[in-house]
Amino acid sequence: MLQEDLRRHLSNLESRLAERFEGREKILLTSRELIRLCGEIVSLSHRREKDKALEKYKEAQVKVEELRKVLKSFPELLYGDVGTAFQELAEASVVISLYFQTPLGGPEDLGIPETYYVSGVADAVGEMRRTVLELLRRNRIEEAEELYKVMDEMYEMLWRLEYPKSLVPGLRQKIDMLRKILEETNHDLFLARTA
Repeated sequence: MLQEDLRRHLSNLESRLAERFEGREKILLTSRELIRLCGEIVSLSHRREKDKALEKYKEAQVKVEELRKVLKSFPELLYGDVGTAFQELAEASVVISLYFQTPLGGPEDLGIPETYYVSGVADAVGEMRRTVLELLRRNRIEEAEELYKVMDEMYEMLWRLEYPKSLVPGLRQKIDMLRKILEETNHDLFLARTA
């Protein structure tokens, strides 16, 4: 009796574990593809290649849907590269909105959990610094100052979201880093104005 019950239970588990393994493999591959796409989106945006960036963004949205389908069956697989991929998508959406004045979607629009959205928005401030430095290099100081104001406002909004790290893991460290980025950017603006 015990052996028959155990055989039946383990047999059922074996098929479920096989499905989970396949889901895990798909998630790992898709997450890496999404991370790569988001990097391309940011890079294309910095180069002002709007059509290509938006095309890659559409591809990224398809990858998110693929991830969501697997996660619906296996929500416990939402960790590691998946979270990073979701963060990268949020960051890319902010960058696209910044460069091309497209509407900025929220976590629901992107189909990602709120915690990863918040982290991705925080990461976008670093990309904005790159843009400020490029504007300063081109002697477009007023535009750089306007973008700095946006960065500072984003920092203030994110700072208000500082909850225990179990709610938004890593946000405290990101906020500390953003403060440093803002201070460095403000110093660069000061040097540009006084040059």
